[in-house]
Amino acid sequence: MSSAKRTLRRVIRDWLAGDATAPLLLRHCEVCGEKSWRPLAETVRGITIDARLPGGKRADAILTDAAGEVELVIQLEGGTKLENRIEPRAGLPLVVLRAATLEDEPHRWRTLREHGLTGWRCRCAGTRSLPVDDDFSLRVIGCPIHLRTDAQTEPGSAGRSLSRGGAGTLPGSPHSNDGQQFYARVIEDCGRCAFFVGIGYVGNDRRRIQLRCGYGAPPVERRPAVPAPGLGPNQRRQIVAGS
Repeated sequence: MSSAKRTLRRVIRDWLAGDATAPLLLRHCEVCGEKSWRPLAETVRGITIDARLPGGKRADAILTDAAGEVELVIQLEGGTKLENRIEPRAGLPLVVLRAATLEDEPHRWRTLREHGLTGWRCRCAGTRSLPVDDDFSLRVIGCPIHLRTDAQTEPGSAGRSLSRGGAGTLPGSPHSNDGQQFYARVIEDCGRCAFFVGIGYVGNDRRRIQLRCGYGAPPVERRPAVPAPGLGPNQRRQIVAGS
């Protein structure tokens, strides 16, 4: 067993025994870019190293609840020789940790990647999700402020539509009163829009593009981007670097 896995087991056992606080995960929203330290779920009751999963796959560690159900799969990057490890997008909640960083800060887990974890209130909270055409134009379908429609354009209008909502169009409606669909262009429009929150791939297969729009979000949710926590070297690394 590697030293990183021994560290994992010790940290979880100390926490469950009441001798330490819950380890913190550095969560990262790939859509809005916000990062936040979040404690492990209180439902965790055990840890298994080099675990066997259904289908013959393996995991460097799994955290389980009182019923033995998987709460979290932990895979290590470096510090492990385990073969046939479970794929990151197998459907189970999973985080990837760097083994060296885990040994430096055993109670603060800086996730390299995460998949299938329960959502948290990042800057996407309270915003609307809009689908994006993944063709060359990158059109956001259903623009709530009615920037463009797929109606016929005037000659010399540089491709900009005639309609800007029109009479009888409800604010936030994805279609105009004549049935035309509202949209916006990600680079030309959303990139300069005050309501733009973020864009990223979603779903287990990561093939669907989603944009988060803050139009209509409650004022309490319209907060600016939160600076990422400092990732500077700790004392141990500073001593090594200065020696």
